[in-house]
Amino acid sequence: MLRRQKQDWEDLGTLDPLWAIMSVSGRKHGRWDQDEFFSTGDQDVAGLMIEIERLGYPVCRETALDFGCGVGRLTRALAKHFQQCCGVDISESMISKAQELNSHLPQCKFIVNNEDHLRVFPDESFDLIYTKYVLQHLPNKRLIKGYISELFRTLRRSGLLVFQVRTALSLKTRLQLGARLYSLMKAIGASEGFIYRRLELSPIRMTTISEREIRAIISAARGRILDVRNYSATNGKGQIYFVTK
Repeated sequence: MLRRQKQDWEDLGTLDPLWAIMSVSGRKHGRWDQDEFFSTGDQDVAGLMIEIERLGYPVCRETALDFGCGVGRLTRALAKHFQQCCGVDISESMISKAQELNSHLPQCKFIVNNEDHLRVFPDESFDLIYTKYVLQHLPNKRLIKGYISELFRTLRRSGLLVFQVRTALSLKTRLQLGARLYSLMKAIGASEGFIYRRLELSPIRMTTISEREIRAIISAARGRILDVRNYSATNGKGQIYFVTK
């Protein structure tokens, strides 16, 4: 499933990388303006910094990790507040684009990780770890749980891990018809460009995980939840966790 996940996001990184990261109506098929796209990252991180001031974590602001960085929407924004920022993604096409678009920022580096772990990073590497619109797209709960545990492992003492997950989906979204048809069309030999541009199908999937399961992961890692934010979206509900150790 991780191999299929990688291929799906390689496709999206080639076909429409900005829309794949921020799937806003009217921006599909290359209609995102790059400056406008990256400004959404600035807005997200500005809100995050307000929360950081409120919570008092992380204590240090040296290193930050953007997990599932795509083309570096949040990595670039975090670089305004942290000395060194690393973006990691499963997709080589996304990382290649991130390196191209952020080549003027020497404090940002981008790494491809194809594994179901993050052993590319040592324990306690980052003061801040931020991941948004990423865990919800993993193909199953096992991977979500595994990556949350790995993110916590790489978090420094008195650091801050902020992650977003989906807890409920609408019936239409749960059916995953678009992603299923995308996979079927590829299996019978249709090109990615034809499926995406002509048939308007996308391989993006959604997976939920419960608050009970999240709290069990954090408890097992001896973490401390500082705050949990519930939110609603057009296709379901989710939560944002603020965790330290």
